[in-house]
Amino acid sequence: MKIIISALLILISTTVDASSFKALELPKSQFLTELPTITIALPSSYAADTTKAYPVLYLLDGELNGELVEGMLTRLNLSNGANEHIIVGITSRDRLRDFAPTINKDPRGPVGAGGGGDKFLDFIEKELIPQVNKTYRTNRFNVVAGHSIAGLLVIHSFQSRPQLFQGHLAFSPAVWWGARETAKATQKYITSKQPIKNYLYMNIGSEGGEMREVYDSLSQTIQRNRNLDLELRLNEFNDDPHDFTMAAGLFNALSGLYQYQQQHGM
Repeated sequence: MKIIISALLILISTTVDASSFKALELPKSQFLTELPTITIALPSSYAADTTKAYPVLYLLDGELNGELVEGMLTRLNLSNGANEHIIVGITSRDRLRDFAPTINKDPRGPVGAGGGGDKFLDFIEKELIPQVNKTYRTNRFNVVAGHSIAGLLVIHSFQSRPQLFQGHLAFSPAVWWGARETAKATQKYITSKQPIKNYLYMNIGSEGGEMREVYDSLSQTIQRNRNLDLELRLNEFNDDPHDFTMAAGLFNALSGLYQYQQQHGM
């Protein structure tokens, strides 16, 4: 798998101009005291086709993962395997503070860290998304993607604000965080039997111990109880470490997203 990932990254790097992401300036936030860095990458057809509106992929840790995601989307689109997306990169200056929805009290982790996840989602929902919709031609189909602690925020958004994003991509989500509040809330949401019209992708790598146990429990609950409105894709990359799971799963995540968009006329 590592050889495949390396070859994939080389292929993607030939299709993407590193300067394609441009900064988006936002006014002072009423929700955050420290604004994240926001960057925008527009599809190649954006300037030429002025009548077309695009879905938007909100990518947490955008500075780290932006070129990888844009390259994969570009390559898939060239092969009729993905829709073009506007990509909004969101890079926090304090990931634990902004992405973890609850404060950790477990002595095995950074005690007192986290707790700002809902304020960060407030910023995205009430300030960032409206600004993006105002500035660019969007079709109001929004996707959020994140890895590790950013993946935890993706899962938290999935269960706490199910109408905010129509697609959720969580790579090795840190659902073990704190007192497992997000995992428990998601299990409760899934078993509530209410319609869940959404696309959810999750994966895990060679992580072991409690991280794997909590993830497996969550993924099994979702598989057993999901309703027909939820399109679910899961991957296990048992030979690949935590840091590789986004690269390993991105093709499957975006391919499944495209199929979901096609099925729903998006």
